[in-house]
Amino acid sequence: MTAMTLSGPDPLIDLEGIDKSFGGVHALQGASFSIVRGEVHALLGENGAGKSTLVKILAGAYARDAGSVHWEGRPLDELSLATSMDLGIRVIYQQLNTIGNLTVEQNLVLGREPQRGGWIQRQAQREEASKALLRLGVQLDLDQQAGALRVSERQIIEIARALAGGGVRLLLMDEPTASLGEQEVERLFGVIRGLRDEGIAIVYISHKLEEVFAISERITVLRDGRTVGTVTTAETSPDALIEMMVGRQLRHDVARRSNRTDEVVLEARGITTDTGLENISFVLHRGEVLGVYGLMGSGRTELARAIFGADPIVEGEILMGGQPLRLNGPGDGKRAGIGLVPEERGQASYPLLTIRENITAASADLISDRGWLRPRRERALADAVVAALRVKAPDAEEILGRLSGGNQQKVIVGRWLLRESPILLLDDPTAGVDVGAKDEIYHLIGDMTSKGTSVIMASSELPELMAIADRMLILHRGRLVGTLEGASMTQREVLRLAVAGGDGSAVTPATVGA
Repeated sequence: MTAMTLSGPDPLIDLEGIDKSFGGVHALQGASFSIVRGEVHALLGENGAGKSTLVKILAGAYARDAGSVHWEGRPLDELSLATSMDLGIRVIYQQLNTIGNLTVEQNLVLGREPQRGGWIQRQAQREEASKALLRLGVQLDLDQQAGALRVSERQIIEIARALAGGGVRLLLMDEPTASLGEQEVERLFGVIRGLRDEGIAIVYISHKLEEVFAISERITVLRDGRTVGTVTTAETSPDALIEMMVGRQLRHDVARRSNRTDEVVLEARGITTDTGLENISFVLHRGEVLGVYGLMGSGRTELARAIFGADPIVEGEILMGGQPLRLNGPGDGKRAGIGLVPEERGQASYPLLTIRENITAASADLISDRGWLRPRRERALADAVVAALRVKAPDAEEILGRLSGGNQQKVIVGRWLLRESPILLLDDPTAGVDVGAKDEIYHLIGDMTSKGTSVIMASSELPELMAIADRMLILHRGRLVGTLEGASMTQREVLRLAVAGGDGSAVTPATVGA
C-alpha cells in the first residue's frame, strides 16, 4: 500500500522518497508524508519504524540522504534548524529537553528571552512565561527549578515552550502525552483543537490509539522505514492500523490468568516521605500484579522510589519475609531483591554504553569472580536476555542509544530479569512503547509472575491496569484512598477515588469515559 493521493487543499509540506541511514542501519527508505493547513495528522508505527527520524528531518535536525521536500509547493534544497524555525516549524520531542538547574520561568523562554540593550527584561520574561502556561490552563511555580519537577510537569513545560511566542505554522508532537494523566491530556487536546482551528498543521505521534482516533483527521503508518499507507481516521479501525504497523495480528489477550498466591512477600506499614506520601500501608503477594493508579501528583512515582530505597522513608517501614528492611539507598533495595524500572527511561539507561553493559549494570556479582570481570560470562548472560526479550538489535554489542525507545525499555526490564529479582517495580513501563512491544511486555509480566515474581505496576493508562492487575491501589495527593479488586475494580470506582479522593461528586460521565 502507498500513501493515498491528497485531494482538496494543497499540502503545507510534502515529503517524497525520503531516505536516511545511520551507518549500516536504514532508518527511512523512500518514505513519503504530507500535511495540509489546519489538520491534525497522526504518524504511527512500531518503535524503530522511522517516526522520530522523519520528525527530525522535518525539524531540520537531520539532513535527508535522498528525496524531496516542498513547502507550500516550493522545493526546499536544504531544511536546516534555522530554516525550520523561520518557516514556523516547532517540535515537542519525546525526550525531555528541560534544563534542571534553570527555573520553570527560564525554561519557558529559553533562547528567546526578551532583551533591551543586551539586558534581559525580567518583568517581560515573567509575563511571557505566565502566558505560556496560561494557554495550557496550568499553574506551576515559575521560580522552582525544573529538575525538581515531576516528569509530567516537565512535559508540560516542553509543550508550553513550543507554543510560546507565536508564529507556529507546523507543530510536531512526538509522544506529548506519555507522562500526562487523563485531565492533562484532555486539556492538551483542547489546545490542539484550538491550534487546528487557527489553521496550524499538527503532526501527532502517539502509541495510544484511543488518542489518535480522538484527535486526528488522517493517519500515516510507517513500517521498517517505509510508508505503508495514509488513511482517513473516520474510515479505519484500531485492528486495521495495528496490522498495518506490525504486519501481523497481535494476540490481544492482555487480561491474564492470575498467578497470585496467599504468601505475603512485602508489606508497607504507614509509609510517609518528604516527597509527599502520607501513611500508606498495603501488602504484596507472591506472583501478584499490584496496580497503582492516580492522577498527576498522586504519588505513584514517589511510592515506587520509596520502596526501592531511592527516596528516604521518614515514618513507617517496609517488611520482607516479616523482617524490616533497612533502605538507605537504591543499593539496599537491589540487595533485598527489588528492581525498579523508572517512569523516565533516562534515569535508568546509559545510552552511550552497549546493550550488554546496560543489562549487566546491576549485576557485578553475577559477571565477576573474586573481583575479576568474566567477559565471556557477561556476554553469555546478556545474549540470553536479548534473545528472551526479542530486543531488535544486531547483537548485544550495539550502543543502547541507537535503539528505539521500546527496545531500550526492554533492555532496562532485562536488567532485573537477569538478576531474577523477586519483586519488580514498574513505573509506567509502556509509556512511549508501540503496540507490538506493549504486547510483549504484558506477556513478559505474565511469564515472570507465573514463576513467582511479584510486580507493583504504576501506570497512567487505566485500561491497561484494569486488564493486567490482580488488585489496584488508588492514590490521591500522596494518600492511599482505596484498594480495589474483583467486581469493585470498575473504571467508575477507580476514577471516583482518584479524582476526588473518594468524593464521587467530582466524577462525571465525561470524566469516566476519558
